[in-house]
Amino acid sequence: MSTGLEPSRGAAAVGLERVAELLEQQRSDDLHDCAQCYVSVRAEPVLDVAVGEVAGRRLRTDDVMLWYSSGKPLTTVAVLQLWERGLLQLDDPVGRFVGGWAGGKERCTLRHVLTHTGGFPMYRDKAFDRDVSYRETIERIAAHPADWEPGTAAGYHPVTGWKVLGAVVEAVDGRPIDRYLADEIFGPLGLANTYLGIPSEQQRALGDRLVPIVWKGHMFPALDADGALSMAPYRIDEIHNEPWHVAKVEPGGGMRGPAQELGRFYESLLGYGAVDLLDPRTVEMMSAVHRYGLRDPILGTATPFGLGVAVDFTGGAGRRAFGHGGMASSRGLADPDCDLVMVVVCNGLPNPLAAERRMMEITDAVYTALGDNVARFRRRSGSGSVTLST
Repeated sequence: MSTGLEPSRGAAAVGLERVAELLEQQRSDDLHDCAQCYVSVRAEPVLDVAVGEVAGRRLRTDDVMLWYSSGKPLTTVAVLQLWERGLLQLDDPVGRFVGGWAGGKERCTLRHVLTHTGGFPMYRDKAFDRDVSYRETIERIAAHPADWEPGTAAGYHPVTGWKVLGAVVEAVDGRPIDRYLADEIFGPLGLANTYLGIPSEQQRALGDRLVPIVWKGHMFPALDADGALSMAPYRIDEIHNEPWHVAKVEPGGGMRGPAQELGRFYESLLGYGAVDLLDPRTVEMMSAVHRYGLRDPILGTATPFGLGVAVDFTGGAGRRAFGHGGMASSRGLADPDCDLVMVVVCNGLPNPLAAERRMMEITDAVYTALGDNVARFRRRSGSGSVTLST
């Protein structure tokens, strides 16, 4: 069977070639040294490309890249699997699972954490970049005073929220979040090159397949002398390539793997994986809008948000697309209206404006390449899905 879209031929092929050309042009513009892009329709790959070099050789499509926050949805799925099994409720207070939960955060629920309304973004602390144990980090987050009453405002929790979700998974299931993901998501989907924390011996075994990130002018939220939030240059490559940092278990920003394997994760959520990670109704719930109209002072927008996933993307993505971006470097999404999956991962971190423009251009190129074919087959089927031809 095939989709009938035939995206590897004709106008679609030319458009998808444009994606690789864009990544090469962006490399020439010094936005990254190398990048991967994976696109599929109904789980049939139509693009799986690597551009640039690492360690003096051409980047491969199975090389291991840092996803940053693009890995957040995998931890989200872990929480929702436990919800499906009746082991937790989304409106359970975090304090039910995390000891010492205080500081005005007592009313914070799992739903608040998943929608970044929990009140403890802790962007001042940069906990992601400290060589401390998982347990110590959780203790610090639990004791940290709330920046707002949970549920009353929004503010992106880059690291803290998903660190807490990982602790919740362990409290309920008994397995640490890295082991849970390996057993329940990586393994069943055959994601042999995906990791949440890579021990030193595995780092040595991977060798130059473990792609370092490079600083290209990225900015990070910081406090000035008057206590005001502003953006400042932040040389995160000096930390994030360190072996101790690569080994850290950071559910919100430390997952690594090839773009193609993150793509297979999204294919499973569209119903095309080796296993069903979630009931389709749970996927619908996750990808619905759960937060609307709350301005995020860290991101500077009032962007709607799903349940642990982003639901609003630049570049002309479909209205029901869901997924997540990663710090100035990556984006993964699934579009159930046309059974499309798109993942792009770059190793360069430019300033936020250039980084967003890069993702917008790639997303636009993918949808432009496949748009006419998708629209044609949607009209033929009379529904929001692409029909199969046998």
